[in-house]
Amino acid sequence: MMSALMGVTVLVTLYSLWVRRHTWWSRWEIGVTLALALETIGLALMSPWVSETLGPLMYRATGIWNLQQLAGHLCFVIAIAANAYHVLARVASLDQMRPWFRHRVVRPVQFAMVAMVALFPAAASGYSADGFATVDSNHWHAAYWAVVSSTLIYLGIVATRLLLISRADPRAKETVELYTLSSAFGLAAMLVQLSTTWIHADLSTLVWLCVCAAICIFAYGSARSWQAKAAWFSSSERPVAQPKPPQALS
Repeated sequence: MMSALMGVTVLVTLYSLWVRRHTWWSRWEIGVTLALALETIGLALMSPWVSETLGPLMYRATGIWNLQQLAGHLCFVIAIAANAYHVLARVASLDQMRPWFRHRVVRPVQFAMVAMVALFPAAASGYSADGFATVDSNHWHAAYWAVVSSTLIYLGIVATRLLLISRADPRAKETVELYTLSSAFGLAAMLVQLSTTWIHADLSTLVWLCVCAAICIFAYGSARSWQAKAAWFSSSERPVAQPKPPQALS
């Protein structure tokens, strides 16, 4: 079941990336497209299929198990930070957003990524095909997941707060609602994962369900948003009184 769900999620994200393929050259759109690409890569790296192939190879090269999963976790952290930057650009001026983003996002992310890389070798006690599994975890493993979960929860809260601010624009309402729902599933996933550091139970199936739901909703909202903008630009019946396309935040 989980393999099928992950496969569907990857297909949805690839479709959204195809729809948004022209946004790589737009500074207003690249943030969401980059976030979507990183989430797709992160999902693949944390999946059992990739773990079965890359895990043993990377262990033979480095002596550390599950390095591909560390890369996947880092992709998710950067993806949510990129999405927060994209939304921030819609609600703040350039002079305001740069120091705010540096203080509220860049520094915490840098600290968290250094901590993740430092903790992971001690946490990786053996081969695991599941990027969210917590069975037979040690104290280092619990500390690692506490850092990962706390970082993603923090970034999710930052992104959600920015989305709620941007919801005041009626043209952005539909996309903001989809993104907020995606953030809710993502936060739920990380809260469940964080709880496993105390209850010592494997809840990876529930975490994967929430993560896949969050990514699918985000990918769907991103695709719809860009299709709406592209349709507006290509339409020959735009009203004169509407000087700008709908601001869908993606």
